[in-house]
Amino acid sequence: MTDTARLTARQTNRLITALRHGQALDLAAADLGLSLPSVWATARTNTRLTIALAGRDPDAPQEHSRTLRADFLRLLALGVPPSRAELILGSTSFSGWRGDDPAFAQACDAVSNSAAPYGHTGQIRLTPARVARFLEALGKPKATLVAAAAAAGVTPAAIYQRRRRDEAFAKAMDEARAMARS
Repeated sequence: MTDTARLTARQTNRLITALRHGQALDLAAADLGLSLPSVWATARTNTRLTIALAGRDPDAPQEHSRTLRADFLRLLALGVPPSRAELILGSTSFSGWRGDDPAFAQACDAVSNSAAPYGHTGQIRLTPARVARFLEALGKPKATLVAAAAAAGVTPAAIYQRRRRDEAFAKAMDEARAMARS
């Protein structure tokens, strides 16, 4: 195995088990015949291993929430709009977390600001083309507002704001939802 080759799933699981049992990383890796550069290469894409390397149990329930938050921040850093990041991760908890956790809200803002030159700039206008895409997506069977907003590349908050101030838009949304139900 070369120094930059990644560990197999079996090797990774054995290393995680050793770390969970309190064995030091260098000793566990040596016992399993693994090189540290291979461990680092694997940790770049293996969240469970990364959590174990941080000294925590990757199978603990609280790690799921921590991992989702980290993945959300990673997507923001790559320039993905928040609504699309929520859709990718299959969760709409992030706006709630922002309200409940000021540090997470600050992290989201900082990451979004740093990603501005690479994609999402913080605000996406609800143009006529985006409205049309949103209404089309909302009119499909089993459509959700979150998914339709993501399909149009806007946030659900932008949709709700527009609905409150634009009666014609609110009526068009109601018609699209009725079409989806029929």
